[in-house]
Amino acid sequence: MIEILKYLYWDLASRTGRDQYIALLLRNIPGDFGVVLRREWYTRRFGKAGRGLSIHPGTTILNPGCIECGDRIDIGLFNYIQAGGGVIMGNNVLLGPYTRIWTQNHNYKNPDIPVHDQGYTFRPVIIGDDVWMGANVFVMPGVVLGSRCVVSANSVVGRKDYPPGTVLAGYPARKIGAR
Repeated sequence: MIEILKYLYWDLASRTGRDQYIALLLRNIPGDFGVVLRREWYTRRFGKAGRGLSIHPGTTILNPGCIECGDRIDIGLFNYIQAGGGVIMGNNVLLGPYTRIWTQNHNYKNPDIPVHDQGYTFRPVIIGDDVWMGANVFVMPGVVLGSRCVVSANSVVGRKDYPPGTVLAGYPARKIGAR
């Protein structure tokens, strides 16, 4: 038991550890009260945060200091944002429920070294103004979504630049229209 309490002490002794515990406590508070608490908490932890940030219950954000966002960002229910490589969002961005944004990936090319030991590659994700992602979208590291893009539910957006106004759908996501 003492060993377990040592780990808790070490976690709480670091700012990162304390922040993770506080984020866990805030994660599932329902209603507008929860949205306001998360807004206040993450506005101070993001690299940059505009006005009108809404983070709905169940969302997990790793490396919040690597996120920059504009005004009126709406992060839906149960989103997962792994921002170690950086996430930049413009204004008026809507992320549907269960959206996942990834900015790092395991290196794996050397067959003589276990993947576990090869480290990571970090690539930022950039999301322009007035972008909407439907439910259950997965955004891979290095994606650039131009302004006014729409991503259909259940799409997997691979690493490339998508021009403004592109409507995407599928696995992998492909252009199906424009707006």
